[in-house]
Amino acid sequence: DLALSFRVPDVLAAAEAVVQGATEREVDVSLQVPVPKNLKIRIMRIEGSASELGAVALMVFHDVSSETMAEQMRQDFVANVSHELRSPIASLIGFIETLQGPAKEDAEARDRFLGIMGDEAQRMARMIDDLLSLSRVEASERMRPQEQVNIAELLSMTRELLLSRAKENAMELVFDIAPDLPVIAGDRDELMEVFQNLMDNAIKYGQDETFVKISAVQVDRIPEIGGAGIAVAVENEGEGIAPDQLPRLTERFYRVDKGRSREMGGTGLGLAIVKHIISRHRGRFNIESTVGKGATFTVYLPL
Repeated sequence: DLALSFRVPDVLAAAEAVVQGATEREVDVSLQVPVPKNLKIRIMRIEGSASELGAVALMVFHDVSSETMAEQMRQDFVANVSHELRSPIASLIGFIETLQGPAKEDAEARDRFLGIMGDEAQRMARMIDDLLSLSRVEASERMRPQEQVNIAELLSMTRELLLSRAKENAMELVFDIAPDLPVIAGDRDELMEVFQNLMDNAIKYGQDETFVKISAVQVDRIPEIGGAGIAVAVENEGEGIAPDQLPRLTERFYRVDKGRSREMGGTGLGLAIVKHIISRHRGRFNIESTVGKGATFTVYLPL
């Protein structure tokens, strides 16, 4: 009895309709146990079948969970982008209206508002740059880069770029790079973006007057992947990240502290970009943290 083995009213009704003479029916079903699944069930009548049970209907189950999840992620992404861009645009419109009205003749207020408007415009520019970067990386993720890249050289260049920012926070950049690191197959610009992003985050969210340690060593085996590679770790001292937050850090637009992130110019896309770049390089990205002590972000790149 179909009703006993598959208790979904829409499916039972469609099957009954086919048995009674309908040619075909298609039903979308969402199941929650034992794991969430989305199924597209096609029910067809088998003509001319000889069966003691009478009319025969064939049910074809197609698992569309991946497609459904991808579509939901797309919808969430569009909604998040709209929200993130709407906020600075609303601020700009508000300040423009104020400058056209009450603050029109107030030089001090005008200068202050123009400064804020500049900050909001830069925030939108960073958001758009990160969105374009994420889109570019996702589009090429299936193609592993083959350029020969010197990791030690890239880390040294990143250090020079961020040295002044670290000094502003009275922080020290400590480098521990193993000698004679082998070159790897990769995309120089993308890996530069990864290291710059991780070091910049470590500085922004680290405690003043502490250090950010950057280490790079060759490893015999990359965790969960296997094979030899290079491990680059970026470690800071600070508030740390709660364990329940760690799995979500690479989600698009996810922020542990939204207010603080926006205040520091974060777009919420940096670690998502890092994750996709490392995935394109067939590597692994790992985050460890202890609340009250700091965090360590480790990138594994295969040789």
